[in-house]
Amino acid sequence: MKRILIVEDDRALGDGLCLALRDPALELTLCRSLSAARSALEAGDFALVILDVNLPDGSGLDLLRRLRAGGNQVPVVLLTANDME
Repeated sequence: MKRILIVEDDRALGDGLCLALRDPALELTLCRSLSAARSALEAGDFALVILDVNLPDGSGLDLLRRLRAGGNQVPVVLLTANDME
């Protein structure tokens, strides 16, 4: 079973992603903060991380930098509603 970590603080978007990705072959973990995502990543391996950039307790980009600096090469898809250039 492949595990996917979804890190999204927007309740509707996070729940929508879980609904869209629901599949018996996938185990989905939804975290609504960076601290919860860090804990989930420490507890196990994931095949994919879907990561919001703007979270209430920091930037998803910081988490991605930390993953890469630690040698974790899990594929990451970044999400953002940021419309600034």
